[in-house]
Amino acid sequence: MKEVDEEWIQRVVAGFFGYVMFSHTWQGSEPTFQDVKQIESKSVWGLPDTLLNKKLHNFCKATRKLGYNWARSDTCCIDKSTSSILNQSLTSMYKWYANSAATLVFLAGVAHPSKPGDLSRSLWMTRAWTLQELLSPTIIFFYDAEWKLYLGDTSANHKESEIMQELADAINIPPGTIAAFSPDDLGVREKLRLASTRNATIDEDAAYSLI
Repeated sequence: MKEVDEEWIQRVVAGFFGYVMFSHTWQGSEPTFQDVKQIESKSVWGLPDTLLNKKLHNFCKATRKLGYNWARSDTCCIDKSTSSILNQSLTSMYKWYANSAATLVFLAGVAHPSKPGDLSRSLWMTRAWTLQELLSPTIIFFYDAEWKLYLGDTSANHKESEIMQELADAINIPPGTIAAFSPDDLGVREKLRLASTRNATIDEDAAYSLI
């Protein structure tokens, strides 16, 4: 009997089912789960041609450009009208980002061409949720307002690029810790210090973002 190549099977399955997460700051009436559900095709491509829907479309295009078939955005992939689903989703966020094939960060306020320091001064760096969205993924890519790679960095993973030093200086954590983060790397006091530098719309978000 021919020996089964389990590693090859795992690579094929991971390549097909690997998903990409979206990290961004909400800008208003983002497309919701209900918005997509009411479209006959049940597809984000059926959403009206608005600025925020285009943001979602561009995320999907960038995901496909990376070679992945599945994209997940918190705006339209969570049914926020159901409290049990919402609560479960909130407590699962860290795991979803950590297990993603990649996370794409959209910096809406960073103009193109981007310059060193734009990321550390961006609105994205002030939000509570984006802290774990920065730390948990293994692979991450940053994009400016025109969906161009931050600083034109075409490396295979921005967690292995010079961008990490900018982030390390901004949040006072070694770049190696950001690049290969584990929750055990930081003590309670350090986590609270980081959380204190971030803003949340509601208090619960600040707590959930630390999970």
